[in-house]
Amino acid sequence: MTIEGELDRKGYMIDEAVAMDLPHRRIVQKLYEAAVEKVNKPLCLAAAERITEKTKMGDTIFIITGFPVVSKNVCETDGPPGAAVLAKTLNSAGMKVIMVTDELCFDVVKAVTPKIYVVKYPVNNDTATEKAEELFSIHNPSVLVSIERSGWNEKREYHTMRGVNISNLVGKTDYLFGYAKKRGVTTIAIADGGNELGCGSIIETVRKHVPYGDNCQCPCGKGIAATTPSDVLVIGGTSNWGAYGIAACLSLLKNLDYRHEGKSELRLLGRVINAGGVDSVTKESQSFVDGVPTSIDKLVVDLIWSIANA
Repeated sequence: MTIEGELDRKGYMIDEAVAMDLPHRRIVQKLYEAAVEKVNKPLCLAAAERITEKTKMGDTIFIITGFPVVSKNVCETDGPPGAAVLAKTLNSAGMKVIMVTDELCFDVVKAVTPKIYVVKYPVNNDTATEKAEELFSIHNPSVLVSIERSGWNEKREYHTMRGVNISNLVGKTDYLFGYAKKRGVTTIAIADGGNELGCGSIIETVRKHVPYGDNCQCPCGKGIAATTPSDVLVIGGTSNWGAYGIAACLSLLKNLDYRHEGKSELRLLGRVINAGGVDSVTKESQSFVDGVPTSIDKLVVDLIWSIANA
C-alpha cells in the first residue's frame, strides 16, 4: 500500500472513532455524511492536510473555543481539552497558537493551555468587529480553527442545543471567520450539533435533522442552525474527539509522536473541572463530556491513540 493509501486508511479509521454517536443525539451520522460530501475524504485528515498546506514554520494559528452552559454561566467540558491537544500538536510542528474565547470561558481555557496567550473576545457587536480587524492586523494568522464554539443563526442570535438563546454570553467570534473569508484565510471548524461556528457549510442538513434546527425557543424564531460556514467542517460525537482526530492526523502527516491517551485526558478534564467547568448535559462538576461518562470517553481517546500509533 502507498503512503497516501495508508494515510487514507488510518484517516477513515480515525473518523469512525471520532464520529461515534455515544452521546446518543441521533444526528451525528447525518451531519457527518453532509460534511464528508464537501471534501470527499476523511474529515480529520482533510482538516490536517489543509492546515499543512496553508502553513509554514513559525506561522500563527487562532484556535477559538469555549461554549457556555447557560444554567450555570460557566464553560462546558467539551472544547477546551480538544483545543489544548491540538495546540500542543501545532506547537510541536513549529506553529504559534493563540486561543480565543469569551470572558465567561477564559478561566477554563487558560487552565488547559497555561503557556498559551488567550484572548477574551467581546460580546458587543461593534467592539467585536473592531477586535477581528485588530487581531488579524497584529497576528496575521494563516488558519483559524473553531472547536465547539457557538455560531450565530441567520438573525445573528446564539443558541444552545435546546433552542435557548445565549447571545448575551457569547463573544461574537463569527466576525473572525467572516474577516478570514475576506482575506482568504483558511477556516476549519469542529462541531457535534449544528449550532456551532462553521456549521453553515451544512445548514440545510442541520435545519432538517437537528431538533430546533429551524425553529428555536426564543423570539427570533429562526432556529439554532449556525449560518457561518467553514472551509473544512469536522463532525464528531463530541468536538473534543474531532480535535483529537485532527491532531492525530497532523502527527501522521508530520511524523510527530501522538501522545494524547486516556490518562492525559483525565488530567485535562480535571483541569477543566478545577477551573469551574461543568458537563453540558448533567450540569455537574464532573469529568463527563456531553453526558458521556469518563470511562467511555477514555476508551475513545485510547482508540484514537492506538490508530495513530499502529
